[in-house]
Amino acid sequence: PDSMSDDDTTRGLWTAGLELALWNCLAQGLLNMGLLCTGSARASFLTQTSVVLTPLLSVATIGPQSVASAVWWGCGIALGGLTLLSGVTTTAGDGGVLSMAFSQGDLLVLGGALSWSGYLFRLSQIAGQHSYSEINLQAIKTGFLALFYSAWLLMEITTTGVSWAWAGNLAAWGALLFSALGPGTLADVLQQQGQKHVTAAEANVLLSMEPVFAAVFAFVLLGEVTTWTETLGGGLILLAALVATQGSAGTGTKE
Repeated sequence: PDSMSDDDTTRGLWTAGLELALWNCLAQGLLNMGLLCTGSARASFLTQTSVVLTPLLSVATIGPQSVASAVWWGCGIALGGLTLLSGVTTTAGDGGVLSMAFSQGDLLVLGGALSWSGYLFRLSQIAGQHSYSEINLQAIKTGFLALFYSAWLLMEITTTGVSWAWAGNLAAWGALLFSALGPGTLADVLQQQGQKHVTAAEANVLLSMEPVFAAVFAFVLLGEVTTWTETLGGGLILLAALVATQGSAGTGTKE
């Protein structure tokens, strides 16, 4: 019986890693394809609709009781802050995100946002229902992602051809290594550990603070100064995170 239980745990671990890799690959892949067809400001706003999509996904699969009212308030505030950070305008072209006509690129970006919401939701459920090792789960997920991206690269090579001019650039390899170890591996492990204690909706609001951290790093490392709209948007996101965490602490709601 013990060996059967161990086999079931191992099978579940690999299954969870495969599922998370699929959600992650869809989110990143659809976003990358969407950026080929739509403007960056528009894509930035559309991607952050995951802040709202995640609680909607929780409601659709678990029920309205799965999301505290304070988290809904946090979602709305965060979405307003992200709108300011993206520099949204109503003019046609790169910034016209308020128009109701969605291009193919827009739909791809929205698909990426929905996939990211699915990733957060399932990661929250898996982390809460199972005691899998964070390192093992992320290693399996990363291995599957490497296979998916390798298959994508091979498809690109055979269909369109890929330039390998960057292969001799040490700076490019350094940036690739950093992105794999820092924002990739370490961030994934910390996120999985954290989502054992917070809901998927709350996690998405907290993760929406990414533009705030980006603005801080841009100022410290590159000397870039944020505009008043970026500062106001960052402040709204911080407020949204505080509102969402207070709602979670008060209700103890968890997917």
